[in-house]
Amino acid sequence: MARVFITGSADGLGRATAETLLRGGHEVIVHRRSTERLAAVKDLVDRGAAAVVGDLADVGQTRDVAARVNRLGSADVVIHNAGSTAARHTCSPP
Repeated sequence: MARVFITGSADGLGRATAETLLRGGHEVIVHRRSTERLAAVKDLVDRGAAAVVGDLADVGQTRDVAARVNRLGSADVVIHNAGSTAARHTCSPP
């Protein structure tokens, strides 16, 4: 089975994907932006998922999340589902 890291996995498509993969016997690492939101994935952790916390809009926290995931073991698949409200526009409109 694969080890899968899913960002933004407390609700919506990320959560549905984590649930499906856990049911299929895969190792799942779920991600939340903050410890306050960690409760939203408690049932997934109770079913065997590992959890990491960090705001991916912050470069330092993103590096910390990556380091924590790597300490758990190599991920076979990464599903980047997290959104960010810190979007930066790099081009001017026409």
